[in-house]
Amino acid sequence: MKRLISVAALLLVAAHFIHAQDLQPNEIPKYGGIKKTPEMIRIDQKFIDGMIQDFGSRDKAADDAIGRGFAYLAKADWRMAIKRFNQAWLLSPDKQEIPWGFGACLSYEGKFDEAEKYFQEAQSLTPKNARLLTDFGFLYQYWATRGTKDKTKREERLNHSVELFEQAAELEPTYERTYFDWAVSLYFKKEYADAWSKINEAEKLGGKTIDKKFVDDLTKKMARP
Repeated sequence: MKRLISVAALLLVAAHFIHAQDLQPNEIPKYGGIKKTPEMIRIDQKFIDGMIQDFGSRDKAADDAIGRGFAYLAKADWRMAIKRFNQAWLLSPDKQEIPWGFGACLSYEGKFDEAEKYFQEAQSLTPKNARLLTDFGFLYQYWATRGTKDKTKREERLNHSVELFEQAAELEPTYERTYFDWAVSLYFKKEYADAWSKINEAEKLGGKTIDKKFVDDLTKKMARP
């Protein structure tokens, strides 16, 4: 699955957490755990039957919903994304991309504790997925820099993000975004020389994920070695 949380959109551009109010059940993971009425169950079954008819199986229909969910996340539209992940969960609840998607959506809302639980669930289902680990590491990075004023917690979360980036790089050393996200965490840890090292690694792989503003900010802290 492609990496879809935009560092430029979420971290390097001035932003505020979205504290959504009056969410509908389909905008909450697993429909908010509501107890469904017989009519709701009937509607769900009608939806499932229609998707099976269109795609041939629940599994294929779920894959399509997951793809749409991540596409909406790429546009920072977490409300629509979570609706698609909920549909996927209704169709095929055991797919590892579903808790991954829920975690990403919740991170957009600033609901970091909940997001962490879903990422942990996804990791338990697919422990050696470098791209999942990169997204998980980014959650801790964002949580550290935007979700707390406690210096100890900030440092712990940045360290945790670095650990996850290290694991991701071991699993998939050619995944460029891992190195850029890693550089950002090192920047916030004030380890500027190491941050430049990760930028170099990202550049060797094409440099498409590197944010120019971040490089400018890093240069202000330390000239490129």
